[in-house]
Order: sequence, then C-alpha cells, then structure tokens
Amino acid sequence: MLGDGSQRTLIHGLLAEAGLEERVHFAGMVANASLPDYYGSADLYISASHSDGSSVSLLEAMACGLPSVVSNIPGNMEWVKHGETGWFFTDGAVDELTQGIVTAVQHKDDLRSIGKRARKMVEKRADWNKNYPKMIEAYQTAIEYANRRVM
Repeated sequence: MLGDGSQRTLIHGLLAEAGLEERVHFAGMVANASLPDYYGSADLYISASHSDGSSVSLLEAMACGLPSVVSNIPGNMEWVKHGETGWFFTDGAVDELTQGIVTAVQHKDDLRSIGKRARKMVEKRADWNKNYPKMIEAYQTAIEYANRRVM
C-alpha cells in the first residue's frame, strides 16, 4: 500500500487483527519515478474510495496495465468499464468488494489482457496534451456565458 492516508492506522490494526499484516507491504510515500515498479509488482488495483474526481492513482494504475476493482462512484465510472478494464462494487458494500476481488482472482488468466485494455483506454482518453486545450476552451466558454448573463 502506497501513501499515508488518514485510514493508515486503522488499516494496520485491521490487518494485524486478522493476522495479515505480514502479507501487506506499506511503502508509504514513494517517488513518482518509482510508481511503475510498485504498480508493476501488483496484480490488481483496488480502491474503496467514497468520493473522488478522476483518481490520479487509478489512472496511473491503468496506465501501468492493471485491472481494477473500484467503488462505483462517478469518478471511477468515468474510467473503468465493468468486466472490460476492471470491476465495480457498490460504494460501501464490503461483501461486493470482496466478491469483486474473488471475481478478479477467478479471471486471473485474463488479468493481463484486461490490464492491456485499461492501458489503451488511458492512452486514448487521459492525454494531458490533448485534454488541456479542451479544458481551457471550456473555461473560456463558461466565462463568456457568465459575462453575457451579467450584462
């Protein structure tokens, strides 16, 4: 697990209670240059986030060819295609998260091709050089619209 989120202590405790703490590596904050190595050592990206926009870590994982099991919040649903690039579970539904992981394990022979589809999607849709001009154009349109309404 990477990062130092607010739930780190709770997660450590839950894993210790279940006797699994030795099976999880807590790397903490790592340099961006090291991220492909960490993602590359994983079979699956999992996020149970209750709220997020377009998750940078999800996009990084997808760019590194990882399939995902993620909560069905709007930011995740924009990127993950259920059964094609990963799987969804209902936000907050622990049993569905568990089933999503089981489903991924049951498809272990397909994880590589699912991850390749995830990477292709990110390459196609998450290109900053293509998207930045569109974002600036949208801001300009919104500003022009707001200025017309004020006058």
